[in-house]
Amino acid sequence: MDYLVTSIVAILILALFVAILLINSKTSSSVRLEGKTLTVGYPLKKDVIDLEKDLRSWNLRRMNLMWRGKLYALSLELQDGAWKKIYFRSRTQKKIRPLVSMLNDIAPTGKIETQQGAATAS
Repeated sequence: MDYLVTSIVAILILALFVAILLINSKTSSSVRLEGKTLTVGYPLKKDVIDLEKDLRSWNLRRMNLMWRGKLYALSLELQDGAWKKIYFRSRTQKKIRPLVSMLNDIAPTGKIETQQGAATAS
């Protein structure tokens, strides 16, 4: 009986630990673009980002991984300083191509010009 209770408690602690790690995940490959609103899905949550209001800068990088091959990472910096990362295999995927072209339209240089930054530059 003692072993059964110990095993159940250990499994519950392990399940809780895995759930905490999944909740705090900062990477995603599940995206949906509707107009200028981006929905990023994580294992146990989803974030909704308004690309015109919330985006500060963005960056697209190509990575060559030894065992997995070529991988792309799209990093989005939000106005509150948080980073969202989206990983994908090809730049021509159905879900990623419209997102990258939308980001090029909003911020061709990768950075959003703010009202305050434009006023100080003048």
